[in-house]
Amino acid sequence: MKLSVKSGKQNKIHIYVDGEYRMTVDSEFWYSEKWHNLKEIDEEELAALEGAVSFRRAFSAGMNLLSYRAHGKNELIKKLVSKKHDRASAEKAVERLEELNLIDDGDFAERLSSELFNKKGYSKKRIIQELVSRGIDRDTALNATELLDKNEQERIIELLEKKYSKFLTDEKGRKKVFNSLLRLGYSYSEINSALREYEEDL
Repeated sequence: MKLSVKSGKQNKIHIYVDGEYRMTVDSEFWYSEKWHNLKEIDEEELAALEGAVSFRRAFSAGMNLLSYRAHGKNELIKKLVSKKHDRASAEKAVERLEELNLIDDGDFAERLSSELFNKKGYSKKRIIQELVSRGIDRDTALNATELLDKNEQERIIELLEKKYSKFLTDEKGRKKVFNSLLRLGYSYSEINSALREYEEDL
């Protein structure tokens, strides 16, 4: 099969096989790989070229996503697949990003657990659920929450003092606070105990 290319805008290279358009790549990729030296290409080489292009696109997309915020490994794979990258290329790209130390599930879990604990007031149980939902394995999630030093009841009292005290003036407000704390992942018994202690101190 005859391999030919045409230069496009913004350093793009359009690739044709037997005169039929097949794909577009960036010029940096094209001229840094072996493909630009070929005039003829067989089915095996074409499949390898398509795989290399798919990997590069997934890798670039992964880099772009990481420039906005950190991601866990499985979370990033899932997001790349959702953006129409094939799973094999997404997994290969994420493995390469992990090799470059741009992805670290342990560090990601610790940072996210700290953020959810300090900024959102989540309980340890809710944090673990959130980490697992983002593709972090349960053991890593458990290890990350071990760094959170306050017990749950102390945490609830702190939230009552800083965020919810103004709502505790009547039964309707008290119920609203109770439900908010439940959504943050705290148990009925923990909330009741913390409310009793807080109100006794008042």
